[in-house]
Amino acid sequence: MENIDTKLLRVFDEIRRTGSVSAAAERMGMSQSTMSFFLAKLRELFDDPLFVRTTSGMEPTARALELEGRVAAALAAMQALLEPAVFLPAASDRVFRLCMTDISHIVLLPRIVNRLRDVAPAVRIEIFRIGPDTPARMESGEADLSIGFMPQLDAGFYRQRLFEQDFVCVAGPRHPRIGRTFTRADFAREGHVDVSPSTTSQLIVEQAIRRAGLERQVVLRLPSYLGLAAIIAQTDFVATVPSLLGGIVARQEGLRVHAPPIPIERYAVNQYWHARFHRDPGHAWLRQTLAELFMDTGVGVSPPRRRSSRRAGSP
Repeated sequence: MENIDTKLLRVFDEIRRTGSVSAAAERMGMSQSTMSFFLAKLRELFDDPLFVRTTSGMEPTARALELEGRVAAALAAMQALLEPAVFLPAASDRVFRLCMTDISHIVLLPRIVNRLRDVAPAVRIEIFRIGPDTPARMESGEADLSIGFMPQLDAGFYRQRLFEQDFVCVAGPRHPRIGRTFTRADFAREGHVDVSPSTTSQLIVEQAIRRAGLERQVVLRLPSYLGLAAIIAQTDFVATVPSLLGGIVARQEGLRVHAPPIPIERYAVNQYWHARFHRDPGHAWLRQTLAELFMDTGVGVSPPRRRSSRRAGSP
């Protein structure tokens, strides 16, 4: 393994990201033949094809998937080693990797990208979907931080509350039975759109429905929130969603927005990071930037909890 250098790790990482030898070569500023040479060297070192050609591009083998997290962590560690003691955002070309839900893709990510383009134009962002592997990604350095609600994180993680979310119900602009009001009877009668697998927000809604002694008729389950607005706009279905998302999709599709007819608890949206990277200058700058964008007044950082046997669950 002494023959593996940073360039080989970057070759592996770029092919994994782009799914293409030619695209990876272009991103690294080298010829395709040179990139192929380095890929052949990687295959020899690991005694595995690593990436195989398919109709959808170069797909990783099982061995490459096993190496993926460790390669990303090694590159992150090398980058941190070479970073100056004081982070200079305007001069940095660092890659920051964030874990977030698809709600955050819609609500938060555009503002994050626009701010970074203004103050750190060469900095790049990569997004992972938040999930059961998120704590391990943050601990290894494969991901820098997560934005969401992860109440069961194990010891070793910092948390900073950014803001709180409540809920709204949305319906189409020409819904035949819902006008200016939305009652408990409407809630129980109408067909609902749900998101599965359940997110934190959907679990909170389900708990509120049970406490209210109601049942909702779920007529459509989506894998994410990304198609929700168009479906609500063009059908007589309704949905209960976090208020920031509701406001955005209402503007996009002209949806009607109503207060829920039952009490639903608010929940905190936090940013989380591992204690290993708490003092990293670039990491601290990113956290401060996100806090300035989203944080409510008067909230602070919660230090890592003591070790416990509980494992983090999916938000």
